[in-house]
Amino acid sequence: MYNCITLIGNLGADPEIKNTSAGKKFAILSLATNRTVASEKQTDWHKIVVWDDKIADILQRYTKKGERVLLEGRLTYRKYQTESGEEKEKAEVHLDPFGSRMVLLGDRGNVSAIKSPDANDAIPSDSALANFDDDVPL
Repeated sequence: MYNCITLIGNLGADPEIKNTSAGKKFAILSLATNRTVASEKQTDWHKIVVWDDKIADILQRYTKKGERVLLEGRLTYRKYQTESGEEKEKAEVHLDPFGSRMVLLGDRGNVSAIKSPDANDAIPSDSALANFDDDVPL
């Protein structure tokens, strides 16, 4: 099974860059995507957590609020408790060090893509699998 989500939208704020206790850089983003329902424009807000330090560095150096980006990562759900003790769940998109992608979609036609190493690169091609004996020993 594969968990992949691709979003194209505008940054709702400048990227928030933080460091883990081990000193690794990560970023937290707010991304707005738009859709039209019954001729009315609606905006959805997405929380993005970028664990890939190279993508976080590019975000810090080259982006700001309002920039259009394409982000590809995995959809995850995080449980938390409110101050009143009520348990809630929220969706987040995580860009991990493997299998994530970011494309800066500049308004002047400038496009810059950053891609993490892909775990799928290790999956053999269909032609390599054609001669594979898949009988399970008993």
